[in-house]
Amino acid sequence: MINIGIIGYKNHAGKIIKILRKNYKIKYIYHPKKNLDLKNFTNNLENFLKLDCIFIICPSKSHFSYLSFFNKNKFKGYIFCEKPPVTKKEDLKKISKFKNNKTYFNFNLRHSVLIKYMNYNKVLGDLISLNIIDSKPLIFKKEISKNWRMYFKDTLITNNLIHYLDLIIYKFSAKIKDMNIVSNKINKKLKIIDNVLVSFKIRKKIFNINLSYSNGLEKLYLFYFKNGKIEITDNYIKAFYPNNKFNKKGNFLKPKLKKTHKIEKVFENSNKKSINYFMKIVKNKISIPKNENKISLQSNKIILDLSKRI
Repeated sequence: MINIGIIGYKNHAGKIIKILRKNYKIKYIYHPKKNLDLKNFTNNLENFLKLDCIFIICPSKSHFSYLSFFNKNKFKGYIFCEKPPVTKKEDLKKISKFKNNKTYFNFNLRHSVLIKYMNYNKVLGDLISLNIIDSKPLIFKKEISKNWRMYFKDTLITNNLIHYLDLIIYKFSAKIKDMNIVSNKINKKLKIIDNVLVSFKIRKKIFNINLSYSNGLEKLYLFYFKNGKIEITDNYIKAFYPNNKFNKKGNFLKPKLKKTHKIEKVFENSNKKSINYFMKIVKNKISIPKNENKISLQSNKIILDLSKRI
């Protein structure tokens, strides 16, 4: 039996706990100060040192302190740490020197359906561009001032954009150069900058990523290929082709919808797959691939650099 410890208990942590409980027994759930009415709750982090694996799913600013604690105490088990690994450049340098062959950073989109369409499609040809829209009107929610995300101006970059940049870097194994960023602030009372648009190019492919905590709820991924388009939402994958059709007057026709495939929500599905991937590593007692952690830390650095530009 694998003994699991969780640092964190609500929001995203609650979702991961729910996934884990379907197949595993959680030994401890930890909080440093609160006394929570939860099964197997503890305020003693020392209890975690003899566990097989630990999930660090607390606010990002606390990741480094927990990673440091387990490194200092020579924890022999596996660590699942939410992204971003850390929130400061000096901390990034420090954790890069840790023995990280048993530490997994949860960039879950690497396990998503999106990666399938990131380059070439046998029907549609080469990818030309990808437009991403990821928004929800979070700043208008009641009691939003109590949400920790609102206290950092760069949350859309460190909490949302990082997923997509990491996915692209991971897929193409390339550095992103000449990144353009435009930002806008709707809610002046909150510290967070609630609208961000980023664009860049890799290997003749253009990427546009539009993130918002003020626009209406939408997750939309538009893959434009040489001979058609793939449209992915949280419910469907739709394929439109071909591009080169004309009417009798010689005018272009819109590519027709040829295929529709129902899917599970992109982030929910990829998060399950990412957790399963990590637990398989724990079961088999193997190391985290070096290249995966290298890209994770690289993505972290890019995000921290980008945060200074808004």
